[in-house]
Amino acid sequence: MKIRLKTKKQLLGNVKAYDFEFEEEFIWRAGQYMIAKIDHEPKDLRGKMRFITISSAPHEKVIRITTRFFGKKASSFKKALDSLKIGKHIEIKGPDGDIFIGDFKKNYVFIAGGIGITPFYSILKQLEFEDKMPRIKLLYANKDKKFLFDAFLNDISEKFENFKMFKFISPKKIKPSDIKRLDLNLKKTIFFISGPENMIYKIKLLLNKLGVKDENMKEDYFTGYRKI
Repeated sequence: MKIRLKTKKQLLGNVKAYDFEFEEEFIWRAGQYMIAKIDHEPKDLRGKMRFITISSAPHEKVIRITTRFFGKKASSFKKALDSLKIGKHIEIKGPDGDIFIGDFKKNYVFIAGGIGITPFYSILKQLEFEDKMPRIKLLYANKDKKFLFDAFLNDISEKFENFKMFKFISPKKIKPSDIKRLDLNLKKTIFFISGPENMIYKIKLLLNKLGVKDENMKEDYFTGYRKI
């Protein structure tokens, strides 16, 4: 289906948000992703399609793409996205992805690296709107003190006792002791991991060593980003 660009907004540093309107019915669960296609030339080796997290919550009635834009160093896809004029269309397919809240009785741990916070932002926005919160602990790793959506996350921490946030600023890494400190039954906890591929790989190894099974880990990979 086609969606139409409604607004562009600069968020924090090199992070930008693009809101799209949809005329056909499009139903997704907060935290899921879609496939986006932007026809453009010349295109680089990664082509004209991307798997992209929907960073808006379903109740907002827009489809939001939130991404880092590196100017001249950006991929041809991101350059095409950023140069898109208001009112122009792109094509999408989906939604898809296993990162969403399915059972409110379970414990959840969200592990985010940098821009990987976007699916969790979508989930938390929807939970705030519905005024309900399962037991969630967020471990948020970033390269500096400028955490995306920081004010919102702090507000959610104050509103809901079930939500706790722990920040990690590079070079500090998430260690096994940080997971153990959460005081959870790890075998009955669902882990959502979102961020650069190398980070997800390391976190999954760490969790496996702590006894967490693969079926209790769900991932959202952000390719093309540097280490956290």
